[in-house]
Amino acid sequence: MKYTISNQADKNIERDLKKIKEVIVRELNPISIILFGGLGKGEGSLYNRKLFNDIDIYVVTKDKIPEKRLEEVGIKASKTIKKGGIEFIENSDELYDAKKFFHVDLRCIKYSDIPKLKKTTRAFEIKYSSKILYGEDVRPLIKVEKSDLSLSEGLRHLFNKSCFLLMTIDKRRLKGKFLKDEKKYLIYHCIKTFLGCAEALLLAKKDDAPTYIERNGLFKKYYGKEFPELAKRVDFATKMKLNLKFEKIKNPLKFWKEARDFLDFTLKYISKNNLKIEFKDRKGLIKKLYKKLPYIYFEPYIFLNKITFFSQYFLNILYFKRIKYWKTLLTWRDPGIRIFFPAYLLLFSMEEPSLKEEAKKYLKKLVKTKDDSWEELRKGVLKAYGAYYSQKLL
Repeated sequence: MKYTISNQADKNIERDLKKIKEVIVRELNPISIILFGGLGKGEGSLYNRKLFNDIDIYVVTKDKIPEKRLEEVGIKASKTIKKGGIEFIENSDELYDAKKFFHVDLRCIKYSDIPKLKKTTRAFEIKYSSKILYGEDVRPLIKVEKSDLSLSEGLRHLFNKSCFLLMTIDKRRLKGKFLKDEKKYLIYHCIKTFLGCAEALLLAKKDDAPTYIERNGLFKKYYGKEFPELAKRVDFATKMKLNLKFEKIKNPLKFWKEARDFLDFTLKYISKNNLKIEFKDRKGLIKKLYKKLPYIYFEPYIFLNKITFFSQYFLNILYFKRIKYWKTLLTWRDPGIRIFFPAYLLLFSMEEPSLKEEAKKYLKKLVKTKDDSWEELRKGVLKAYGAYYSQKLL
């Protein structure tokens, strides 16, 4: 099977996947093991002919497996290939070490739930750009098609990428001082931001594709003439995603700002053209998104719009159980949406100091911070994001 652009790397990955599969079969007795993400697409990220990013796997089982158990098995599987097995998202205050934070990301789908999977790009990719490592090929049971994908999926990409961009930077790194593997991590997530924004803009055109290479072609088709510079960026990011050459990025901070600005452009483009929101500045845009998104974001998923208050308040309760901060219960709006607002504002608050105060207003009902400094607000956003992300709701 093809996992990357390198035949030699594929042989090594095949060896590692065999070890991982043995652990999963022994520990979880799955009906099926599905490899998704970059490796599932055949577009795994290589650096010096070695796999750089995590291994993403779904296990299909008769009964739902608790997250804690999945995490335990994921760590065991990671250790068999001599990796740390720890998720950086939940430990973002630590120094980034590529080996320590390389992990086998295990998720579970109950067999009977496969035909009922939510209409997400992830379900679409599992169906059309994944690999079966073990057991029954359950992909034909997935009912999600390209036509089912919604703009909410594109917005979700922007939410996640905003938090990841914030995760890659702090006041020390803003001065160009990078330690261990921090520079590589920053560059990698800038690349992922370009690709995530490209997919969001494709979904704005009601189109998508299951692989990065196909999306690159679609982006040129829809936006190449209108935004040629953006098309060049997406093409560059696509090629870099497959074969990481970090040395090509001479100025990582400049690259970071370019990725951040592409995210900014994408959010404004979708807000104006698809959501019909008029705004004068970022502060005004976020205020209008805060009012509008909770009423429309969940429509394509299980949560019915008529009971949006109750369904989103339930998500607040789940988040509260992890964050232990009572103020999050003072609003019915989903914390996943609310985390995006301060993250986005903090990304631009270095140039626009007033946005820091605005970010603080949104953050105060999400998490407690030591003080109101930019660094503490940043840590607050990442703590909130780590708590929400660890639920793996979608």
